Amino acid sequence: MPTCADVLATTLRDAGVARMFGLPGGEMLDFLEAARKAGIDFILTRHEAVAALMADAAGQITQRPGVCVSTLGPGAMNLTLGIANAFLDRSPMIAITAAHATTAHPFATHQNLDLNAVFRPFTKQTVTLTGKNTAGTVRRLWRTAVEPRSGPVHIALPSDVARKEDEQTEDPSSIVLVPPALPPPDPDAVRRIAAEIKRARRPIVILGLDLDPKATPVVVRRFVEALEVPVFVTPKAKGILPEDHPQYFGVCGGLAADAVVLEFFAKADLLVGVGFEPVESDKLWHHTMNLISIGPVSIAAGDFRPRLEVTGDVVRSLEAIAETPFGPFEWTGDECAAFLAELDRTLRPAAPAASGLSPFEVTRCLRDLFPPDTIVTTDVGSVKLIVSQAWRAPKPLTFLESNGLSAMGYGLPAAMAAKLERPDHPLLCTVGDGGFSMVFADLETCVRRRIPVVTVVYNDNALSLIDAAQERRGYPTCGVRYGDIDFAAASAALGAWSRRATTLDELAAAVEEAQRVSDRPSVIEVPIDPTEYRSHIS
Repeated sequence: MPTCADVLATTLRDAGVARMFGLPGGEMLDFLEAARKAGIDFILTRHEAVAALMADAAGQITQRPGVCVSTLGPGAMNLTLGIANAFLDRSPMIAITAAHATTAHPFATHQNLDLNAVFRPFTKQTVTLTGKNTAGTVRRLWRTAVEPRSGPVHIALPSDVARKEDEQTEDPSSIVLVPPALPPPDPDAVRRIAAEIKRARRPIVILGLDLDPKATPVVVRRFVEALEVPVFVTPKAKGILPEDHPQYFGVCGGLAADAVVLEFFAKADLLVGVGFEPVESDKLWHHTMNLISIGPVSIAAGDFRPRLEVTGDVVRSLEAIAETPFGPFEWTGDECAAFLAELDRTLRPAAPAASGLSPFEVTRCLRDLFPPDTIVTTDVGSVKLIVSQAWRAPKPLTFLESNGLSAMGYGLPAAMAAKLERPDHPLLCTVGDGGFSMVFADLETCVRRRIPVVTVVYNDNALSLIDAAQERRGYPTCGVRYGDIDFAAASAALGAWSRRATTLDELAAAVEEAQRVSDRPSVIEVPIDPTEYRSHIS
C-alpha cells in the first residue's frame, strides 16, 4: 500500500509538477524519496527563501502552483519570505514543510512550532496531513491555490504520518483541479461602469496584476484603443499592452519618476482600473482619486472601496463595456507629449555620471542588447525603480519582480526558475549589490544545475533608496553603506563566468560574450553612480 508520502508525491506529479525547490531535513526524507521515485526533479538550493522565491516565480510563469519544500523549525521559518511574497504577488504555490511526529508532538518542544498558525496569515489555506484521503486533500489545495486570486497554500507533513499507509475513503478523481470559470459580469454593473467612463472628460486606464496574461491581452488592447486615452500599467502587468504602443504612457505604483506620474494622474477626472489591484500601489492615490474597477474579483480591502466596480469574466466585461461609444475625450496631444517628455527628462541623468555609470543608461543599453523575447527579472531597491520604468516589455510574462511584498533577494531566484521553465528564452537578472549579496551563494546552484542566467549587478555599495530617504529627512548617513566587494571575482570563485564593465562599451562586449555562455551562469558587475536615483524618488 502506498504511504502518505507516496500519495502526496504522485498526486503532485499527476497534477503536472515536474520539479520542486528546497532544502531537505531528516523529517522530509521519506517524501523526498517518494518524489524521486515519482519522477519529480528536486532542485537543492542554498537557502529555503531562495527555494520559495523560485516556486513563486515558477507559479507566475506557468500559472500552476510552484512547489517548495523544507524541514520543520528553522527550515520552515526560512520559507516564509517567499511564501509571503507569493501571497501578496498573487502567485500560485504549494509549500510543503515537515512537522513533528504526531507521537512526539505532545512532549516535544525542540523545533516545535505551530506551523499552521505561522503560515495562516499569508496563505490561502494551511493543513496538516493525517494520512487519510491525502490525494483528495492535495487536489483541493491545488484548486485553492489557482482560483482567483491565486496564492500559496501550505502543507505540513508529520514525519510519522509520511511513512503511514494512506487511507482513502473518497475518489480523488472526483475533485477537479481547475476552478470553475468566472461568472459573467452583472449587466447593471456593466452599464454603470460604461456610463461613468462616458461621462468622464479625461480618463486614464491602469492595467494591473489581476489580468490573466494569457487570456486578456487581445481584448485589453481592443478596449484601450476604443477609448483612445493614456494607459499605464503596474509592474506585474508589464507587457499586457506592448510598451511600444502609442497609448502606453509608463509604469505606476511607486517607481522612478512617480511624482511625475501622479501629477499627471491628478489631471484626470477618472482612473479606470482594468485588473488593477491596490496591493501594487505603495501610496493611497487609489483611495483619494476617483477610481473604478473592472476585474475578476472585488478589489475592496479593509476600509477601501472603489467608487464602482464590475467583477467576473474580464473578457466579457470589457467586450460589453466597449459596446458603448466613447469619446472623444479632452486629452490633447500637446499635454500628452509634455508628460512623456517630462517623464523621459526625469529618468535620464541630468549630467554625466561623476563616478560609475548611469542606471538608466545601463538599463536602456541592456534592452538594446537583449532579444525581444528576453525574460527579465529585477530585484528590489533602487534598481527596481529604474528597471521597471526604463525596460520595455513587449509581451506578458517577460518581466518579473517582487512588488506586493517588495522582497530584496527576489531577482536571482526568479531568474533561475524562469530559465528552468522557459529554457528557450534568454534570461536577464538585474540586481543591486544589496539584493545580490542576500542570495549570492545560489550562484553555485546555477553552476551545479547548469542554469545559464545572465546577471547584471548594479553596484553602488549602498542601500541607495534608504540613503536617499535619510537625506530627504535631513538625517546623517547611517547604516546604509557597504564595503567594496569584487562581485566578478567572487562569482568566478563559485564557478560562474564573470566580468566587470566600467563603460557602456565594455558592458556591450561583456553581454555579447555572456550570451554565448550556455552551460553556466554569467555575472557582469557594473559600478553605478547613485546620484541619479535621487531624481527618481518621490
